[in-house]
Amino acid sequence: MKRLEGKVALVTGAGRQKGIGAVCARRLASEGAAVVVTDIGGNFAEFPDYKVGAGEELAAVAEEIGRMGVKALPLFADVADEESVGIMVREAKEKMGRIDILVNNAGGSPGPAPLTQFSLAAWEKTLAINLTGTFLCCREVVPLMIEQGGGKIVNISSRAARRGAIWMHAYSAAKAGVLGLTYSMAVELAPFNICVNALCPGDIETELKQWGLEMEARVKGKTAAELKEEIAGATPLGRLGKPEDVAAAVAFFVSPDSDYLTGEVINVTGGYGLGNATARPAY
Repeated sequence: MKRLEGKVALVTGAGRQKGIGAVCARRLASEGAAVVVTDIGGNFAEFPDYKVGAGEELAAVAEEIGRMGVKALPLFADVADEESVGIMVREAKEKMGRIDILVNNAGGSPGPAPLTQFSLAAWEKTLAINLTGTFLCCREVVPLMIEQGGGKIVNISSRAARRGAIWMHAYSAAKAGVLGLTYSMAVELAPFNICVNALCPGDIETELKQWGLEMEARVKGKTAAELKEEIAGATPLGRLGKPEDVAAAVAFFVSPDSDYLTGEVINVTGGYGLGNATARPAY
């Protein structure tokens, strides 16, 4: 029997086929879970150049999961909108019967800029997506988990929550807030057998990361490839992460193997920040 057989997972921000959310959804499906995949399905009006999950990609993710032999349900939702989140959760419950796992992956950083040029619109939008969205999804799903006798919640934070990131002021603040929310929910929900944990991914190779690297490269007068090489050189494991690395940690947190873990945070960073990577020692 697969570890998640009979469970239903809801994964937000799963509308990029090669993104972290989609890869997490596929990993949970491979463990036997039925999966609800969600995304906003359209660009932000105030930030038209910022790429979000596309409707056709969300449908493709669901179709791929269906071919794995488990049920998949694609739903459009704006996690920053209270009404939209309520509709999403009600429809998921109606069509799937229950929600055992919530992966709050939806996030982003539209409008990054130097502090003195950072717009209020970018600040508010980034906090709404990353922090308010996580809060709203948890608030709507938790009553179902309490009724069912328990559940698992994984909040996707970021290395930026702990170390900051140039031009990513709102993102860093929002992701730090996600950690605070994780800790408070872990304490409050433990009596209901609901485990709440978080992940802090570092530099993960996705389309969104590539967009960020290209923007940074223009500012620094370098190429994205050069920046990737610098990141890999500063990472003890010698490479950028893959969405599959994050998905593996998510799968652990939502499996029975983590039943005695709550309020924990795992860095998925390849050791970044422990010190510069060096040549292999001659053991």
